[in-house]
Amino acid sequence: MYHLNTSYSNSTFSWNTGQVVASFVLGLCCLVGVPGNIAVIVGILHNYKKENFTRKLILNLAISDLLSLLTLPVSIYSLLHGWDFGQFPCKLLSYAVYCCLYTNVLMVTLMSVQRYLVVLYKQCWARLRRTREMVLLVSMWVLACLLASPNILSWDTVDKNNLRMCQRSPRTDEEKVAVLLGETLLGFVIPFSILLTSYFCLHKKVNQTTFFNNQRTTWLVTSIVATFFILWFPAHVINILDITTTLLRTSQPTVYEKLKRFRRASGDIAKTLVFINSCVNPFLYAFAYRPVCRSSEPV
Repeated sequence: MYHLNTSYSNSTFSWNTGQVVASFVLGLCCLVGVPGNIAVIVGILHNYKKENFTRKLILNLAISDLLSLLTLPVSIYSLLHGWDFGQFPCKLLSYAVYCCLYTNVLMVTLMSVQRYLVVLYKQCWARLRRTREMVLLVSMWVLACLLASPNILSWDTVDKNNLRMCQRSPRTDEEKVAVLLGETLLGFVIPFSILLTSYFCLHKKVNQTTFFNNQRTTWLVTSIVATFFILWFPAHVINILDITTTLLRTSQPTVYEKLKRFRRASGDIAKTLVFINSCVNPFLYAFAYRPVCRSSEPV
């Protein structure tokens, strides 16, 4: 693997290609995504309508994306130079990032369910949103905070390659497998299944009603599903790979070493794609809700 040699704190270490590429991409995400999400937030607040629930979802989505992107400068520095900020900030930062990422997933999932209900159960949604709208939004944030809580225990500072790093450091293999499996199921498999089911039902309804009856909207709905899948799937593949390597550590040491090397080479890049999703969202979702708002039912 290609290395860039440098020195820091009187210790020699190297940046591998994955670190350099991940840092570059994260930097671009920060430069593009932060002003993009701020523009979405300002635009929605400037034209805020209490009866438009889709705008509220996009507003909360933009806020969670913005908060996650604001952590990137610290993450980039840590990726290249190590963690110099202590144990508690390490746990706090990891928890905050996961809170924002889980909120992102939950808001996208809620958006899909909302559109499904608006199309197929219009009156039911009208009754629900009048009394439970704020409860739904607050519940998504609370649930995201609960789902992210295992990271408080599993993340810590460790010495690695002459550097102190902030990374997941579970006390036992069982704890590591449980945390990773829960993260993949609750953060991807279940939300994506709900999202895909909702949009599949919507697609069937598109052909039977004038609601959503244009190619632009069909493309936007498809892009929401595709973007979520493409940019989140690799990170969860890495989680499954981590689980596999953990389970094979003692029984298959040769396979374990091979998988571990692949994990080291691809892990940083795969998990960087999650932040690209936060960078793309202000452009994608800012347009995605517009056709819906043209219907007779404010959403």
